[in-house]
Amino acid sequence: MEIVSSLVDLLVILAAAKVGAELMAAIGQPPVVGELIMGVLVGVSVLGWVDVGAGGIVPTLAELGVILLLFEVGLEIQLRDVLRLGRVAASVALIGVAVPFASGFMLSQLLNLGGGSTEVALFIGAAMTATSVGITARVFEDFGGVETDEARTVIGAAVIDDVVGLVILAVVVAVVASDQGFVAADLVGPVVRVGLFLGVSVGVGALVMPHLLRLLSSLRVPGSYIVGALVIAVGLGVVAETLAGVDPIVGAFVAGLIVGQAEHVDRIRSEIAPISYLLVPIFFVAIGAQVDVRALFDPEILIAGLALTLLAALGKVAAGLGVGRHKPIRRMVVGVGMIPRGEVGLIYAGLGATTLSAVVGDAEVAIVVLMVILTTLLGPIAVSRLLRQPASDGPRT
Repeated sequence: MEIVSSLVDLLVILAAAKVGAELMAAIGQPPVVGELIMGVLVGVSVLGWVDVGAGGIVPTLAELGVILLLFEVGLEIQLRDVLRLGRVAASVALIGVAVPFASGFMLSQLLNLGGGSTEVALFIGAAMTATSVGITARVFEDFGGVETDEARTVIGAAVIDDVVGLVILAVVVAVVASDQGFVAADLVGPVVRVGLFLGVSVGVGALVMPHLLRLLSSLRVPGSYIVGALVIAVGLGVVAETLAGVDPIVGAFVAGLIVGQAEHVDRIRSEIAPISYLLVPIFFVAIGAQVDVRALFDPEILIAGLALTLLAALGKVAAGLGVGRHKPIRRMVVGVGMIPRGEVGLIYAGLGATTLSAVVGDAEVAIVVLMVILTTLLGPIAVSRLLRQPASDGPRT
């Protein structure tokens, strides 16, 4: 009967994901927020219709969903475009990672989250670095501003944020998952492993991938590209965990990054989309289903979540300073455009609820999810209001 129970869970999750996404889309909000909220609703702490922690096929499908999501994120990144953006995007990204990470770490320690655990503070700080390039890009697109200097800067900085954030994530997971606890010197090993993995993977992939894709294009059986793409994503994810000691999603991201530089990427992107529509929402609903919203009824936890949200917003607004005083770019638009955490922030929350559950408790996961929801909702609203305002003829701020 276990298979029947798993199928019922899957049925509920798919239906909930669709309903939540449609409701959010109807009011002009990111569908991912609806999927997350519906996950919370059908999860164990509210209606109790789905118990993701009970095993079955849903956790496996959710893991495949997040691997696919990170692979797609990598596909969208063109290294040449990132390099052309130059100093401005890099400066915005650096501030947009450093300030939220430091503020999240310090707030966690100040509020004694996780009993003052340094490992929990590292997790909270890492979760603060996320930026959802997809959500912000959609807002700019809706207002016809994708080709503006502000949009190019935000999207470029968000891409760099994704790369740097995933490196931080890999290091944090390696340190937090260590049985010996946090020791500053232990950062060296994970940083070196992640650096070597990224360097070797990208270098070797750039040489091998064109030949592999040409081989796939010569195959006669339909579906060769989609199967080949999944084999590459999952395979490099396995390599990432077994050889580099980092989470498989980092390997999937690198796989997408490599494939995204080669030919036929448009065909791969189009063929993988239908599977993405199925699996990625399962991941978001599953994350919501694992959140114990009862923790937010604790005034201290709720205050911590709101404080974290405020710092998360201010940290990204500060990133707008990276454009420089004399650049013809509205710094406020850039900073506010970096606020939404979206799907990237949920990846961190998911790791807190699963891989790092021995260290990160339900309260900390709930705090991060609250921060993700609020920044994802408020960020696009603030950006749209700023974009409606005509740029002044004077200095842009």
